[in-house]
Amino acid sequence: MDGRRLETTAMPVPGEDDPSRTTDPDTGPPVPAWGGEFRFTPFEVGDPGRAATAPSYPDPDNWDHRDTVLDGVLLKGADGLQPMALRAASTRGRAHRFAGRVRQDAYAFRCDGRFVVAAVADGMSSRPLSHVAANVVSQHGCHLVAKLLETASPDELDWAYILRVLAAKVINAGRRRLQVAAQPRVVEPDPEEVARELATTVLFAVVDMRPAVDGHPVHVLAYGDTSAWVLRSGVRWEPQNPVKNQGTAVASSATDALPYLPGQPPEVVRTRLAPTDVLLLISDGVADPLDDGTGSVGEFLAVNWRRPPEPLAFAAHVDFARRSHDDDRTAVAIWPGTAVGGLRP
Repeated sequence: MDGRRLETTAMPVPGEDDPSRTTDPDTGPPVPAWGGEFRFTPFEVGDPGRAATAPSYPDPDNWDHRDTVLDGVLLKGADGLQPMALRAASTRGRAHRFAGRVRQDAYAFRCDGRFVVAAVADGMSSRPLSHVAANVVSQHGCHLVAKLLETASPDELDWAYILRVLAAKVINAGRRRLQVAAQPRVVEPDPEEVARELATTVLFAVVDMRPAVDGHPVHVLAYGDTSAWVLRSGVRWEPQNPVKNQGTAVASSATDALPYLPGQPPEVVRTRLAPTDVLLLISDGVADPLDDGTGSVGEFLAVNWRRPPEPLAFAAHVDFARRSHDDDRTAVAIWPGTAVGGLRP
């Protein structure tokens, strides 16, 4: 014999002699040792449109770039500060799913116990490598802002410098991707050539975990049409940036995007987050159907986001179906904690 042996121990048969199931002597049928139930019907707001039932195909050029990503965490406060709850999700739009194209949105967040830094980036759909730009800007941007906050206050952040650094990182990442493409360039691509292949908007928020008298101070910087909102007391949507296309006769998709730099850095918006408020950072895949927050989409999201939902539920909310709104969707939500655990009862 070569030392090998056959397994002769009988294995339990699920549903029959599985030790994880017990028999109730009164009723007879086995009682499972687990609890919980999962039933799910995709959310629809108004007319979902035909795209809601269209098949979803992968992008054959981006197998490792996920269709949907999500997070649900409790951010710890330092020195006795209350924690904050965070939910985040980025889902591929129905148009990209049906076309077999990569999700071009991205998000990132950091927390050092004093400040929460969050970012949402929306890659321009007209540029084939925009998902690369969105990932670079959100991840490196959050890291850079968090690092600068170690020695500076939010009011002292040099956003022009931050955008310059991120623009350079987008150019460098684009050059690397173009050099390993199916038909790599012999000559290093110039910045304009790179910018024709990838570009992204970006939105940053810095939330002070140390509350002031009227709430937690929040600083918001938006470059492009990615937007920040505060859901006041779970009932009223308050935009922190101009609402896209509001007051215009003809809608426009034109927007600022890195690696192009603004002549003047965007204005920093300052607001407060009360204990009953929620801060939302959203790409235009969510912002466009939300509009000014007074319609059915605003009501749907307000009802479901007054308190932190389960992370999977949050992602399902972000992925609601609505006719003519088939873009990638990304949302990051922050709830200030008012009790240990950070979740309001």
